[in-house]
Formats: sequence, structure tokens, C-alpha cells
Amino acid sequence: MGFMHSQTNNHHSSYAALQLVGICLASMLIYVLAFLFPANLFILYSQPRLDISLLYRGGTIAFLRMIFAFVSLGLLYWGGYRLTSRHTQGKAAWFIVVCGMLAFVAIFLCMAPFDAADIYDNIMHGRILGVYSGDPFRQVIANYPQDPFFQYTAWKDSSSAYGPLWEFLAGLTSRLSGDGIIANVMAFKFLPGLFHLASVGIVYLILQAKAPEKALSGVLLLGWNPVVLFETWGNGHNDMAMAFWLLLAFFWMSRQHYTSAVFSLLLGALIKFIPVLLIPVVIVIGWRDLRKMTSRLIFLTKTVVGSGLLTALLYYPFWAGFSTLDIGRRMQLFTTSIPSVVNKALTPLLGAQASDQIISLSALGLLLLFVLYQSLFTGKHDPAHDYLQATFNILAFYLMTVCLWFHQWYGLWLITLSPLLSKGNRRLALLFGFWVLSQNLWFGPLIVPKIIKAPPGQAVWLEALLTLGVMGVPWLYALWNLWQERRVRRIYHAA
Repeated sequence: MGFMHSQTNNHHSSYAALQLVGICLASMLIYVLAFLFPANLFILYSQPRLDISLLYRGGTIAFLRMIFAFVSLGLLYWGGYRLTSRHTQGKAAWFIVVCGMLAFVAIFLCMAPFDAADIYDNIMHGRILGVYSGDPFRQVIANYPQDPFFQYTAWKDSSSAYGPLWEFLAGLTSRLSGDGIIANVMAFKFLPGLFHLASVGIVYLILQAKAPEKALSGVLLLGWNPVVLFETWGNGHNDMAMAFWLLLAFFWMSRQHYTSAVFSLLLGALIKFIPVLLIPVVIVIGWRDLRKMTSRLIFLTKTVVGSGLLTALLYYPFWAGFSTLDIGRRMQLFTTSIPSVVNKALTPLLGAQASDQIISLSALGLLLLFVLYQSLFTGKHDPAHDYLQATFNILAFYLMTVCLWFHQWYGLWLITLSPLLSKGNRRLALLFGFWVLSQNLWFGPLIVPKIIKAPPGQAVWLEALLTLGVMGVPWLYALWNLWQERRVRRIYHAA
């Protein structure tokens, strides 16, 4: 009887592995047909500003192709997750998942970036430091019109919007890549891409220690995610280079290494500022968990002194006063957000400068209040769990409520956490990551050109329509998820 049961299990496992292979091959086919063939880097590398021309030149068919591709890939991805979480856990499944991820990476490496020109701006800022020995925080791309990447860039009059750690990595990457267009584009995909692979490794280590039965499905959630692959390995956005540090901080929190967790978040903030919002959460959790006052004071001293030294060390080569931080420009950019809608409404009444300042400072104030609330009233279950929940809450609140300048690749922040989240939050993270692709694939192309040309009164409702189209479904699901969580808590307390 036991032998027959074993044979049945082996049969089911083999069948599930074959299904997983089918999902992998079908996904590869879609990636090739929908992304690689229309945007082959080796054919289109000499054409600048594909972010403006490639999809628009293809017309309605190109947009429909992309929408169909992501819907199909999302369904296949969901099927792969169900298989790995329920039916197959053996070595064959691990082999398929890892090889599938590497195959997807290889396809996207060969895709010409076309959803934004950010990768070329990153290359140029890297070249300012790594090739010309300049300062990307004080010098702008417009100072280097002779550079072979000059015509590819979009923000020619803007200095770097990122932190010094990113610019050091970008400068080193540029120095090693030479002057070749293809070599630099691939190198600047590898740079955030390596953080993606490292994040997959961190997820594996965390789940293998805490819930080994979820390790395979967790690796697939992050390693096979079409949005992460498209935005990181396809378009070279650097968000995974920041999000990796969120996972590493969770890793340290699970071991009660609070100072290491703060350092991880600080390094992430020195790439892109967002992780600095989570440092108060870690400090409060660490203070609460360390019972002795001596231990608390040692923790605070090590953390504050070490953080100060680390920040000073990385900023020192670039420092020219607080203008190095360049926060003013970031407070004047608005799109696809609640603040953007309000800003459009207030601009005719107050003027652009006053409206920008009021809205950006109000949004910042709300964000800081929410961070303070999450820090002071974190749960008291487990340090790592409490950190993860507060991190998800803060990032979701920022992205869906007070972010001034929203873009679809910001969805990677929540997707990165998805393998570790509870079911409801995981679904919200993945839904958000997929749905906000509509900013560039559907609502953006339909509405953004009209906003640019519209008079102030009409621009308000067009911006509201854009924001509702991109954020509406995630908002509804977030509210439903919040209601479900409170309902479960009421039932639990009543019992």
C-alpha cells in the first residue's frame, strides 16, 4: 500500500514538473515574440529615444500586443506559483525554476530598453564620474554634448537624482564598459539585475530557514515575475538595487541584528532614498526587544555613530553643501497620484510655485506622520514579522497615497517583499505591480498627451482619470484587504 502511494506521489510530481516546463516554455515564447522581436537591442541600439517612438510607432497593435503579453504572462506566472506551492518540490522543480529564470534573464538582456530613457541617463551620470572624473551631483549631461550617449538621454539639464552609493556603482560600471552602446546598456542591466538575483538568494535563505516548504514558490515569485524581469533586465531600472536592502534588513531582523538591519536600510537609502523611512521602525523594534538599558544604549550608539560615518564616507567625495541632496527638483515633479490631481487643481488659483510647495510639503508631512505611527505602534509578535508588516504598510501608503511622481517600475518595491508577505498583502503587492503597468501600456498613452496640451481646468479631470485608471483597482483591493484583516481580527478576539 505504501509503495502504491509512493508511486502515485511520484506520478503527480512528474506531471507537475512537466506542467512547469510547459509554463516556462510558453513564457519564453511570449517574451521572444512580444519583447525581443519588436525591440531587439542588436538591431535598434543605434536609435535613440525608443521610449518615445517604439510603441507609438507600432500604433494600436503594439499596445494591444503588450497588454495581451502581460495578461498571458501573469496567468502563466500564477499557474507556476500554484504548481510550486502545492504539487512539486523536488530537485527537478528547482532545476526548472532556476533555469527558467536564467533563460528569461537572457531574453531580456537582448531587449532594447523602451519604456523610459532612464537607463541612458544612468549611463551618462556614470560616465561623468567613471570616464570624465566629474561630479554627477553638480554637473549635468548637457555639459558633455560630445559623449556618444548624449542623444539617448532625456534629462540633460538635471544632476543625479540618486544617492552616492548608486553613483559609485554606476561610475565603476561605466569605466569597465568602455564607449560601446550595447556594452553599456547590457552592463547597466546587469548592475540592478545582480541585485535581483541576490534578492532571490536572500528570499531562499529566509524561507529555507523559516518555512522550507515555501522556498521554491518564493523563489519563483521573485525570480519569474514578469514585471521585475521587464523593468530590471529589460529596461535597466535601478529599483531592485534599492529593494534588495529591504530584504537584507529583514534577514538581519530575523536574527535580532538590529544595527546591521539599520546599516542595510541606510545603504539602500544611499541608492534611492525610500529605505530611510524604515529606519525608525527598526530602531523602535530594537529598543523594545532589547530589555536591558545598557544593551539599548550600546545599540543606539553603534547605530548612530556607524550610520553617520557610513553616510559621511560615501557623500564626502561629492559634498558641496545640502544642495548635493537636490531635493528641490523632486518636489516639483507630479504625475499619476493624488497629490498630482490636487496640484493641477490648485495651480490656477495659487500659481505653480506656491502649489508645488504646498502640495509637496503636505504630502511629506502626511508621510512622516504615517511613518511615526507605524514606528510607535508596530506589532509585538516577532521582530522580523513586525518589521515586514510596517515596511509593507509604509511603502504601500507612500506609493498609493502621497507619492508625487509615480512610475510603474515603483511597483517592484512591493513585489520584492511578496514571497514573505501574508496571503492578502502578497496578492495586493502582485496586483499592484501588474496593474500599474497600465500607466505606460494603456492609460498613459491615451491621456498623458492630452494633459500636456489641455488648459488648466481640463487638465485636472484628465489627471484624475489617469490616476484613477492606474490606481483605482489597487485602491479597491487594498480597502477590501484591510476590511478582511480587521474582520479576521474581530473574529479572533471574539473567540
